[in-house]
Formats: sequence, C-alpha cells, structure tokens
Amino acid sequence: MLRRILNSIWFKLAIAFFIIGLLIYFNRIDISVIIALTKTWPWLVGALLLTLPPFWIVSYRFKIILSSQGIDVSHPQALRWTMIGSFFDLAMPSSNGGDFVKAGYVAEHVGAGLRTRAVMAVAIDRVVGLLGLFLLAAIVSVIGWNLLVDLPSRLLVVGLSFLAGIGPLIFLRIAGARRLYNSSRINRWLMDHSWGLRLKQMIGSFNALRENPKVLIASLALSILNHIFWCTALLFIAYAVGDTIDPLKGFIVFPLAIFGGIFGVAGGFGLGTAAFDFLLSHLLLIQNGAVIGLLFQIIGALSRLLGLPYFLKSHHIPH
Repeated sequence: MLRRILNSIWFKLAIAFFIIGLLIYFNRIDISVIIALTKTWPWLVGALLLTLPPFWIVSYRFKIILSSQGIDVSHPQALRWTMIGSFFDLAMPSSNGGDFVKAGYVAEHVGAGLRTRAVMAVAIDRVVGLLGLFLLAAIVSVIGWNLLVDLPSRLLVVGLSFLAGIGPLIFLRIAGARRLYNSSRINRWLMDHSWGLRLKQMIGSFNALRENPKVLIASLALSILNHIFWCTALLFIAYAVGDTIDPLKGFIVFPLAIFGGIFGVAGGFGLGTAAFDFLLSHLLLIQNGAVIGLLFQIIGALSRLLGLPYFLKSHHIPH
C-alpha cells in the first residue's frame, strides 16, 4: 500500500505543490518579480522559441540511434514519436513517463522480432541525452577555466560534470569489452538479479552504437547542441527576472539544475524548482533561482504541449 501511495501521480503532484508553496511562503519565489515580467516578457517569448529547435535535433538523434540498432525510420517518423513522448513527459505526469509511451510506439512499429531493440534504443537515447547535458558543462569549463576563478566550488562542480559526462562512457566501454560481455561467470551473476538482463541489453545496445564511431559522436554532438538551446533559454529567463549571469558560469551550472528536474513531476515542478533555487543561489549567487526554475518548467511544459496534436493524430496509446 505504501509503495502504491508513493508511486501515485496524486502523491507526486501533492509534493510538487507543497514544495512550491514552501518556496512562496519563504519568499524564494517572489510574486513581485513575477508581476514585473509584464515589462520583460519579450525575453520569455525568446526563451520559448529557443525550446522549439531541440525537438527537431533530438528526433534526428533518435533516428540515427534507431538506425544503429537495425531499425530504419524516417526523420518525420522519429519526430512524431519524439513529440508524443515529450507530451507524455508532461501529461502522465512523470519525468520519464514519455519514454515508456515512445518505446511502445516504436515496438509496435517494428513488430515482435525487434521489440527489445526498440525499447533499448529509447533507453540509449535517454542516456545519450543526459551525457550531452554534462558534456556541455565539461566542455565549457575547459574553454573558460581561467575565467571561472570566482565560481563557488569550481573544482567540485567541474569534477562532477566530467564524472557524469565521461564516466558512463568509460563504464559502458569497459563493460562492453568482449572478455567481460561474453564472460559466463558475469552473465550468470547478472541473470540472478532483476536488473541484470536490462543492464546487459543496455550494454549490448551501446556496443552496437559505438561500432560506428561517427554515429556515436554525432549522437553526443546533437545532445550537446540540444542543451545549448535549453541553457540559452535559461539565460533569457534570467534576464527577464532581472538577473545578469555570466554565460560561461551559466552553461556550467545550468546543466546541473536541468538534471535536477528529472526528480520533479511534469518537467521538474516541485523538487526540480527547489534544485534550481539551491544551485543558482549557491553557485551563481542570485536570489531568483526558484523563479527562474519555475518559469523554465512552465515554458518547457508549453513547448511539450506541441506534442498533443501528434498524439491525437495517432488515435491511441500502444500497449
């Protein structure tokens, strides 16, 4: 019963509203700042427009990842699945609920023989997306290292970015080595755990992706490009609320804040908003972190609504 309650959509929504309520009560979300947006709204419009190209970018990434798994689809088809998945990230609500729906569409499209590959392709696409988020922060930190001397906890922030961006690639490469991947002892151990088969399938899918280095590099580059748009949108939102943020510092801290959104609901509301408040106030030394996070999540939700027509056109949710 407790597990059902904790997994309930209504429980998650209640937590989100409770956290946002606390942020308002303790003046972390200043209503006067939100009211003042009537004078700076063009920055918000610009931020919304910046969230649209990423759908095209990540759908093309999904297309080439599917191709690496032996599933060839057109870019418009990959875009349709991406848009539907994005809508269900908002509508379920869950930070990754759209992946289950997207996997269902792809599995239905390919048929029984390739369903496992289809599901793993969606999982790999999510992993590559997250890696691009931290790789962006790592690359920016290398480019502007000498200009970031006053960034609080610089070594920790940059170290975490490198660890989260490069660490999983190293792990998957080592785990996918023939000697380990085909080891009967390791395979028996994996089969003894419920997550073991999924991990082995994930590693196998990554092996198929890295067999073509150009495709792997292109997938990571598209992920980085995608997050450049999202981080630039965050800069615009910061300008709208009256905060001036150095772009180099922003592009290092913003990925961490965006990652915090996966722990909220419907795009990060609640825990994700609190993560924005904590990270932006401590690392960028601004007071409107929660407002920036809330506006970012609202704008993200509006852009995800564009997936609704794609879903309505499909008429059903695959089982």
